[in-house]
Amino acid sequence: MTRGRGDVASTVAAEWARSRPRTAAATALVLADPASHLARALEESGHAVTRWHRFLSRGQQCTAWPPPGPFGEVWVRMPRSSLEAAMLLHAAAARIGDGAPVFLFGAGNEGIRSAAKHFPAGTGEVETVLTKRRCRVLAAARDAPPPREDGLDSWQTRVPIDWGTGPRAWTFYPGVFAHGRLDPATALLIDCLPPVPPGARILDFGAGSGPLAAAALERGGGDAEAVLLDHDAISLAAAARNVPTGERVLARGLGAVPGPFDLIVSNPPIHAGGSQDLGAVEALVREAPRILARRGELIMVAQKRLPAGSLLARSFHRVRTVADRGPFRVWAAAVPREVPPMTG
Repeated sequence: MTRGRGDVASTVAAEWARSRPRTAAATALVLADPASHLARALEESGHAVTRWHRFLSRGQQCTAWPPPGPFGEVWVRMPRSSLEAAMLLHAAAARIGDGAPVFLFGAGNEGIRSAAKHFPAGTGEVETVLTKRRCRVLAAARDAPPPREDGLDSWQTRVPIDWGTGPRAWTFYPGVFAHGRLDPATALLIDCLPPVPPGARILDFGAGSGPLAAAALERGGGDAEAVLLDHDAISLAAAARNVPTGERVLARGLGAVPGPFDLIVSNPPIHAGGSQDLGAVEALVREAPRILARRGELIMVAQKRLPAGSLLARSFHRVRTVADRGPFRVWAAAVPREVPPMTG
């Protein structure tokens, strides 16, 4: 199911919000719902609604942790990982008083059928209040504060990762890309990083927890600079732990970062929800020429089946394949064909 304007799960949750017995106007917090159907339904019912998302989204607060509240009720959109679901449900229960409800909604193919187990201790019996269009809305009332301390750091995981220069403790949070490991595409790109000249500026586009930036900084000695750009505030919180000298930018596009950069590195995101989406790759390739230094280079990794090479050839005169390993390929591009207007 593709999440967004037509999100069926958000529509089903909105139907329940409209059809349930009307209550006195209250405050409601909606967590991690990219669509606006539920928020509008709650507002129509007289609620003052606050929307929060870890991913940069129009009309929502985007921070590494939800606002403190308190709220009269909290609605949680089922995330992709069970650990992230537990984290968000703990955060939800910490933002209401005893007797107030927490709702969890999502689609069957996202794990909502077995999601009752993710509710924290301190919430009562989990009830399925609506099943419709292969989606469900679950509800439970808080009986006591949740067992974990409220805050992102209570969900921190530190594991050793090694890209060939020795293991180091690496910080992850639930929902961060490649949680608990160095993914093979990133490892391949790190193997292909060129020497970084003294004083170079490096941009890591779609930085995640920061391994590409950290590895590039190693190659640049002590005076290289790195900017880590991502649209996930929680990923950037992890990157702050892992690459403390890097500058972190919460954004989707290159319009948020002034050049020039001597090196742009990227393992770009290629999915939106469960569907393939090359929008981020296309924007990166299209806009990179504007912020590259005169002799700068863009190096990126993607699955071989994707048309990354042809996309790069539209924007750069010199495109070469640097490495192939398994399903992944690394491309390097330099000498822009032209400098396009920035789209943000």
